[in-house]
This record gives sequence, structure tokens and C-alpha cells, in this order.
Amino acid sequence: MRLKNSMLSLAMALLVSSCSSTEETRSTAPVTFQAHDIAEYRGGYAVEVADFNSDGLLDVVANSTGNPELVWHENPTWEPHVIVSDTRGIVNKAIADIDGDGIPEVAIQSAFAMQAANSEGINWVARSGGNPEGAWDVQPIDRFETSHHVVWVDLDGDGALELVNAPLIGPGSLAPTYDQDSASVFWYGQENWDRGIIADADIPGVIHRVRKVSWDTGGRDQILVASFEGIGLYRANGTGDAMTFEKELISRGHVEAAPRLGSSDVGSGMSNGQRILGSVEPWHGNEVVVYTESDGMWNRRVIFDGVTSGHEVVVVDLNGDDRADIVANDNSRVTSNRPNGTPGVHVFFSPEDPATGEWSYSRIESEAAMNGCVPGDMNQDGWTDLVCTGGGGFIRWYENLGQQDSPR
Repeated sequence: MRLKNSMLSLAMALLVSSCSSTEETRSTAPVTFQAHDIAEYRGGYAVEVADFNSDGLLDVVANSTGNPELVWHENPTWEPHVIVSDTRGIVNKAIADIDGDGIPEVAIQSAFAMQAANSEGINWVARSGGNPEGAWDVQPIDRFETSHHVVWVDLDGDGALELVNAPLIGPGSLAPTYDQDSASVFWYGQENWDRGIIADADIPGVIHRVRKVSWDTGGRDQILVASFEGIGLYRANGTGDAMTFEKELISRGHVEAAPRLGSSDVGSGMSNGQRILGSVEPWHGNEVVVYTESDGMWNRRVIFDGVTSGHEVVVVDLNGDDRADIVANDNSRVTSNRPNGTPGVHVFFSPEDPATGEWSYSRIESEAAMNGCVPGDMNQDGWTDLVCTGGGGFIRWYENLGQQDSPR
């Protein structure tokens, strides 16, 4: 009887071990995607998702500097509804329900150019007035040359979102290196939209992206800034107009002569309960980078260097293994001058140890150039999808079909 019980225990242990191994293999395996076109869209620059009509489905907004309209596309028919029209050089937008009515407001940046002398840099806030399918009220709140990226964050933890504006360059920076001057970062409170200063002309060269992050405990948001300087973390102290900001430089990113230096974009995610960062480096560069922390230091690891024209990055768990994956966009094109271009969407699935393990690579778009993607469960099936746009001429939804050997 004792031998029989021992054999039974051994068999159960082997079964549990086998099941654990299978679950682990499935959890770290890549997922597959199916592409769906939302709209033809020339020169797409950036895209966001949000529920505009309170039906529980994520709708889609993209912008292009060459398209004078900003519209939201209604999920699932993708019917377009105009937010603004006849607006030149729409370079970016940020979406949040700042008044609590269930319909998001949209911060818009327009009149953009790569030269400060030609870039009025108008910042607007658009409100639906309760009917997102009707006419929107659009209020200008500031003008600053080369206003280029914008995000809603709660800097002082009071529950009311502030708006952060990151101009691309300082007024004296010029092509091709863009390193002759330093750039600033500003914030605006909802009460009167007065301009406050986060960084006062002390970020050298180009600021490409500013991202919201919950870095510290408590109710405050922080921001990550991707620039020629690298990756900077900014924390606010105080409240309201009395806020001051401190900077921690996480990494200098790619180190080379301008304009091939720093970071193009940065995202934050969790892996095995620890924060990681994903980055595309340098500005419009070729490297996909993961950062992991050890003993208070951020270790930089290039996991791929075959992107031709990297632009934005997404850090999100795509396969449900509680490890953040990395999505890098590539806005290059295959031409006679660039026959080895790698346009599209490059996805990297995290290993068990993101610092030392081998990341699994999948190129889910190889034809259309893409500037940016955002995550979202577009069909409410429990899998995180991607919505992307770029120079390839489309707004495209990549439906996450899950892992091939796992039930949906």
C-alpha cells in the first residue's frame, strides 16, 4: 500500500509539472493578429482610442498634418464624426473626459512645422457639448512654436487632469541636426489654461514624446520625456500654480552625434511585478531597447536593431502572461533609394526574464508604413488589440486572435 501511494504521488507530481510547463509555454508564446482596415487615411501621424458615445466600445481618432479634419470613427461601423475641420497642420491630440460627463474632451495641436519660424503651434481644447455626433466647441488655449506632443495627467494628485505640452524644439534649432537650442515642457490647469513650466528650455535638441506614467505611490501622475537627452522622469511637488518639478535622467539612450541620439519614444509596463521600460532609439532610429532595473540602476539592452525608421513604442501585455511586450512602429518605405526599408509594426514578446532572455519577434505589418499604435480591446473579447496609423495610408485595427493553441 505504501509503494502504491508513493507511485500515485509521483504520478500526480509529474502531471502537475507537465501542466505547469504547458501553461508556461503557452503564456510566453506569441499571439497572432488579423488586420482590419478602419479607414483609408493619408499621412497618418498618431492615433488614440476612447469611447465617445458611451456604448462600451472603443472608438478611434487619428490625425495627420496633411488632413485638415479631425474625426472620431464609431466602432463597429467606423462611421466618421467630425470634431474639427479646416484646421491646418494637426500634429497631435490627447483624449480624456475632464468634466465627468462620460464624453471625452480632445486637446488638439495644430499649425505645426519643423521650423519654429513657420510653426505657430496652436493648442486647443474641443468639447462636444453633450452630443459627440454634433458640432464641437473648440477653444484655443495657447500658442507656442512647434507644439508637437500633448498628454493629460494629474500632476498634483487632486483628481483634476492637467494638460502637458511638449514642443518639438527650441526656436533656434534647425535641420539637419536640430541641436542648436534647447526645448521646454509646459503644463496647463483647467481653471484658466495659464501656461506653467515643467522644463524651462533645458532639454537639448528634440523632444519627441512625453508619456504619462504612475511611477510613484500616491495619487500623482509623473511624466516620461523622450528626447535627445535620453529618457527623463519628471515629478511634481506642491499643488496648483505653486507646483515645481524635479527631473531624474533614467538613461541617455543612444549616444552618437545629433540627430542620431537619445530616445524617440518610451513606454512603461510591468513584468513579473517589476517595472520595465521600452524605447525606440535614437530619434527616428533603428534600435528597440528594453530597460530593467537592478540595484537602483536602469540597465539598457538593445533587443533588435533592424528597424529602419522607428517612431513610437507601445509597452503592453499582449499574450496575458503578466509580462509587458514591446511594439515598435516603423514609418519607412521600400524605395529605390531605400530597398531594405522595413515598414510596418514590429512586435517583441517578453521572455520570462526580460533582462536576459530571448525576446520573440513577430512583424505583424510589413507593407504599410506605420507611425504609431495604441492598445485596446476593440471587440471586447478579452484580448488586447492594436490600432495603428502611418504613412502607409490606413488606420488599421490588428485584432488579437490569441495564441494558436489556446481556446478563445
